[in-house]
Amino acid sequence: MKKENKNKIAIIGHTKGIGKAVASLYKNNGYEVMGFSRSNGYDIAKDQTKIIDALHDCDLVVLNAYSGTAQFEMLKKMYTAFHSVPKKIAVITSTSGTESGIDEDIDNAEYKTYCANKKQLIGYISDMQQDLFNKPLSVYDVCPDVVDTDMIKGMWQNLPKLKTEEVADAVKYCFESSFNVNKIVIQKNAS
Repeated sequence: MKKENKNKIAIIGHTKGIGKAVASLYKNNGYEVMGFSRSNGYDIAKDQTKIIDALHDCDLVVLNAYSGTAQFEMLKKMYTAFHSVPKKIAVITSTSGTESGIDEDIDNAEYKTYCANKKQLIGYISDMQQDLFNKPLSVYDVCPDVVDTDMIKGMWQNLPKLKTEEVADAVKYCFESSFNVNKIVIQKNAS
């Protein structure tokens, strides 16, 4: 008998950019999409317990929303709640959180904070994955380079940009793989 939640995906941060592309991809594949964002009463920084409670019947979760350290704090709470549950969580990080991905030419406090927060998140995921090796919970670090979203308007004009749909495809690849994908880094070719 098929479990009822097999065709349900939860997306935290689903109204724009990458989250919207993931929602569209899964809706088009017959999934029920549960979206969590400020627009429907779920602020990742303030409503983490409420969000966790709503995730219990979803096997697939995308943690996309960014709000300072809230993405990191949310993942810690998800780990506590679900470390013994067969659930797959894709966390959208960023190459800006890696040593080689930080753009040293940008002297902006908000960008530097973003990079530091993503670096902390990437480190936590890496440590967590060692602990999850023999547990049913899977956590995937989906680490895109420059993605063509509102967030980067006016930045990196000369760099090739990933489409949000390409990041959504990477999430789907992780969820459908028959092996564990600890981290997937995606970059657009210059061609």
